[in-house]
Amino acid sequence: MFSILICSINVSYLEKLKINIQETIGNEYELLVWDNLADKKPITEVYNLLAERAKYPYYCFIHEDIQFQTKNWSDNLLHTFEQNKETGLIGIAGSKYKSRTPSGWSTGLLDLDYCNIFHIDKNGNTIHLYNNPGKSKFEYVVNVDGVFIAIRKEVWKTTRFNESLLRGFHLYDIDFSFQVIKTWKAAVIFNIDILHFTEGGNFGDEWIEYTLKWHKYFSKELPQTVEGYTAQPGLEKRVSKNWLYRLYKEDISWSNKLKWIKAGKMWNSPSIWAYIGFFLFGKYIRKSEKPKG
Repeated sequence: MFSILICSINVSYLEKLKINIQETIGNEYELLVWDNLADKKPITEVYNLLAERAKYPYYCFIHEDIQFQTKNWSDNLLHTFEQNKETGLIGIAGSKYKSRTPSGWSTGLLDLDYCNIFHIDKNGNTIHLYNNPGKSKFEYVVNVDGVFIAIRKEVWKTTRFNESLLRGFHLYDIDFSFQVIKTWKAAVIFNIDILHFTEGGNFGDEWIEYTLKWHKYFSKELPQTVEGYTAQPGLEKRVSKNWLYRLYKEDISWSNKLKWIKAGKMWNSPSIWAYIGFFLFGKYIRKSEKPKG
């Protein structure tokens, strides 16, 4: 009933995940794995190749550095799909708004971002990242995080991962969501608990370059919002501030930092200047307080 698709670069993680899936999934499944250490390809290409081989009605594209903590988790996924026929894509983290301003899948705003995932931080502590303003089991979003992406097989007939534009390991989740919701709806569910062994991701130069490239390519189609949501004035500026703060610790070249600021057209607003300064110099002055304003 479920095709599980994995782009693998870590044998240890993969072997543990195989056992974990067998013990927790609760339905018939097949496991399709691409060894990307032996044959390095962009994740978009890997997922497309694996999906062409998949045979079951539902596909789950997942990272290998996770552990399912919910028994019979596929029953919850199946029930959600069956009860929401217009929903073609389900994740465990996503947002109701995709900004025109360059960003990741999230806005950094509690009223727009939804997630339920456990992380192990660099000190070995388990952190539960949970945000569910509506206290629901199911929320519509416009994009989902790539750690867990589940779709109907019917979605695959019209949508592929974007091999032509994205040749690395970034932005594939945002882009795929972006394409899917042109025909289907996307959602986040809260009754599947997943432990993610690595916290966050690499938001360095390569991520910056792909993010700027993708937002420029789709600039005329952004922002995106869920049906019925009206963006409040100043929302793009709030997203800009949150991402300037989010990225200040990352290893980003000066040239890419300047490109990021230029792409967001952030210099026009005095209220954002403090965030620009923090983005540029915060890493060096070792200051952790978020700028005011």
